[in-house]
Order: sequence, then structure tokens, then C-alpha cells
Amino acid sequence: MLYYIQKICIIILAVTPFYLIIRKPWRRKAEGWAGIKREVFLAAFVLFHAGLLVLALWGEYDTPAHMAQRAAERMESGEKINLVPFRTMSGFSMRKDMDAFMVNIVGNIVMFMPWGFGNVLLWKRRRNVWAVICCSSLLPLLIEVSQLFIERSVDVDDFILNFTGSCLGAVLFFLLKKRFWRE
Repeated sequence: MLYYIQKICIIILAVTPFYLIIRKPWRRKAEGWAGIKREVFLAAFVLFHAGLLVLALWGEYDTPAHMAQRAAERMESGEKINLVPFRTMSGFSMRKDMDAFMVNIVGNIVMFMPWGFGNVLLWKRRRNVWAVICCSSLLPLLIEVSQLFIERSVDVDDFILNFTGSCLGAVLFFLLKKRFWRE
């Protein structure tokens, strides 16, 4: 687990200069304390998810035609594809390997909590059940479909865990908002 935390931190550090060059937060009109807080939250949101996407989409790349052909072959053969819900999760829970459980079960939930939290924190339009469900589904689905093309395993359990983590992040926002935030 520590390996992945170190890796995402390195990616975030590498992406930060590009974010700052593109966003130029120092040139934004002063919006008071609320504007500064939003800019900091937005930076954390974008940088974390840039790191998350680099980790999730690390794979074997080739020409688009070859990648599409290979994806079609994989769909036909079922190679490294699990579409049976809870199969992988039950396998990890039956084994007594705590590190594998932490990375694959807990890690898949925790790494998507910022997605759900940030979406409802940064964009008020997304503060309803349907928006949370849509946003919580969108990124994990995009990642799983993309992994089909880059020789990574495609697993419905990863989608379920990522969706769960995103929804938990949104719920955490609403709990904290009720207690600490005033708008």
C-alpha cells in the first residue's frame, strides 16, 4: 500500500508545475477567503485525480488499431475480464493476505472517496442523489473500459468498490457540511 501512496505523491509533484502554469491561480481575481479556499480545494482535486488516472491507466500502449483489435480479442476470450460481481472481492476476503486485501479492497474504496467528496464540494449542481450516482459511476466506468485497451484487468468488482468509495466521499461531504460548513 505504501508503494502506491509514494507513487501517487511522486506523480502529483510532477504534475503540479503543469497545473500551476495552466491554471495560473495567482492571476485570478481576489474573491476573498472563499475564493482562496475553493482554489486550494480545486488544485488538490485536480492534482490527486491526475495522479489517480496515471496509476489507473498505466499499461501497455500501441497503435490505436492494435489496441482496439487486442481489446476485441480480449472481449471474445474473456482474458483478464471479470464480469461476475463480488468474485474478486470474495477471493481476497478468503485469502489471509492482508496486504492484498488492503490494496485491492480498501485501496479501491479509499482512492475514490476524493472523487465523490470533491464533486459535491466544488460544484453545487452535483449536490443531489442522481448527480452523485452519475459522477460516482462515470470515472470508474471510464477507467475500467480504458483498461480493456491497455492490457490491464477489467473487473466489475473494481467498479463496485470505486463507485462505493465515491458515494462514501459524497456522504462524508454532506456529514461534514452539516456540522462545519456555512454557505
